[in-house]
Amino acid sequence: MVESWEINGFTLEYIDDTHTYLVDGIIVPSITQLIKMKFKNKYDAVPKEVLKKAADKGTAMHLAIELYEKEGKESDLVELKNYKFLKKHLKWNVIQSEIPIILFYNDKPIAAGRLDQVIEMNGKKGINDLKRTASFDKEYVALQTNLYRIGYKQSYGTEIDFVSGLHLRDNTRKFYKLPVNEEYAIGIIEKYLEKRKENE
Repeated sequence: MVESWEINGFTLEYIDDTHTYLVDGIIVPSITQLIKMKFKNKYDAVPKEVLKKAADKGTAMHLAIELYEKEGKESDLVELKNYKFLKKHLKWNVIQSEIPIILFYNDKPIAAGRLDQVIEMNGKKGINDLKRTASFDKEYVALQTNLYRIGYKQSYGTEIDFVSGLHLRDNTRKFYKLPVNEEYAIGIIEKYLEKRKENE
């Protein structure tokens, strides 16, 4: 399946079978691939079947939350129940779900991705990432959401005030407000581009 969007004068395509992003027909890395340069592949030592099972559960959770937000569809997933509890308790509204973005550097597209949610809380707009991992890696999610924040602003010209992460797994339910650090995120982009140049 191929999905396509017009973003800021560019055509972004996503090929689901191969998890490939293309901007105007040219393959670009995903935000996740860009982050791997800093964190390597955290899950290299985990057996493939374990990773597959975890990925399937994570996908099911994301889909249940997306369908709940877009269509009010209920599910018996415990993660959805905990999501609704936190949402009610912390009082946020979801403005958008599953939003495609292009990340630019010096006006050139260098990566793409799809962020989980843009939410509004206490009158401020934020990017919220949903995780169903065994543990919540704050540094990883902070970098991921900061890159999404830059890409979202570049793609849609909309300011984002904060970044956050939600850890939902079985009975775990935690909301994390994460630091906004654009300088650090841009530094990671520059390191990635330097490394890519060396490998050319």
